[in-house]
Amino acid sequence: MSNATNIRMLALNILYAVLVQKHKAKASLEHMLAQHDLETRDGGLLREIVYGVLRHYYALEADMSRFIKQKPDDKSRIALLLGAYQLRHMRIPDHAAVSETVAAIKPYMPQDAGFINAVLRKISNSEPPKKLKPHQRAELPKWMYASWRDALGADTVQTMMQACKETPDLCIAVFDGRTTWVEQAQGLGIQTKEGELSPYAVLLDTHTQVSALQGYEQGVFVVMDQAAQAATLSISLPDETGYILDICAAPGGKTALLAKRFPKAKVTAIELNPKRIPRLQENMARLALTNVEIIQADATALPYADNSVDAIMLDAPCSASGTLRRHPDAKFLHSQDDVNQAAILQTTLLKEALRVLKVGRTMVYAVCSIHKEENEAVVNQFKGVSSTQRLLPSHTHDGFFFASLLKQSHH
Repeated sequence: MSNATNIRMLALNILYAVLVQKHKAKASLEHMLAQHDLETRDGGLLREIVYGVLRHYYALEADMSRFIKQKPDDKSRIALLLGAYQLRHMRIPDHAAVSETVAAIKPYMPQDAGFINAVLRKISNSEPPKKLKPHQRAELPKWMYASWRDALGADTVQTMMQACKETPDLCIAVFDGRTTWVEQAQGLGIQTKEGELSPYAVLLDTHTQVSALQGYEQGVFVVMDQAAQAATLSISLPDETGYILDICAAPGGKTALLAKRFPKAKVTAIELNPKRIPRLQENMARLALTNVEIIQADATALPYADNSVDAIMLDAPCSASGTLRRHPDAKFLHSQDDVNQAAILQTTLLKEALRVLKVGRTMVYAVCSIHKEENEAVVNQFKGVSSTQRLLPSHTHDGFFFASLLKQSHH
């Protein structure tokens, strides 16, 4: 079997894991890369095909469905998406894209090989469909498109989703001397630009090897989207001392930013999932942060007394709908019901965080979701909301929502 066929077989399996079995793309891809010793270039090609299909899924589906009478089996449907993506978006000769895709499906669905070959040839001999439905043009499931159109307006959704079709920049937070760091990087021929949402943010090419950047070992920076940086910067601590809780802390970007901003304060990172704690510890060790402690605890029942904490960052678990640039699989992995379930948990976490916050102090509630159900609908159940901000996905940052809440009296 040729290498090219092999890569397409792996892509087929990863997409099956995401679209049919509802696994996360990043984990499925990493698992596949670990199992198969691929050259860097092949790994890059595999990633490009998988993420390309996820980003352009609805347009590709509209493209191929014109040539299909009845709905094919899942594996064959994914093979058609795979072939259509290569034909429409990659610089692979058409005949190669068709024959490699047909070869990749043969071991699984030999009886469909002829059908797939015929449909892909038709796609290759035609122009993409001119008319797409609004949800297809936005590359969103129907329910998500309708929900965002009603909340934000159709034009805003299309603009925002245009940004999500492109590969995102990598964003880091450089703790000290951003300008100097950027100049050094540019001197080394690295393409960089300063982010606008945070005085720490630096944007780099998406394929940048983080551990090879200057200052990595010395803990000069941490990988973190600038929308998340902006949310963390909205935390206030009047006399810069006291106890700060970072709830749902892994992988630790927000913890690090809080510890660097408030060196006289004590930052406690709270994480429920034991599997995520080693990475959190590793990051804190690399950054040599001495004012941080890490606790494994359930944030619905915090091990703290009422009115005992000076500031809180609650980055609640959510549907991650704001991260579609980075994680285009997110739109296939949650439903309206999941959003409603997330909102129930977020409300519980926020209520518990407010219990332990001191009266007269503020906390920040943040989610990387832009569904209103997980945004205003959660915080508006509480008194003391002093500000809210929703950042929509753009070419330079993820979608994010954060709100400051002042604890006025015993809730």
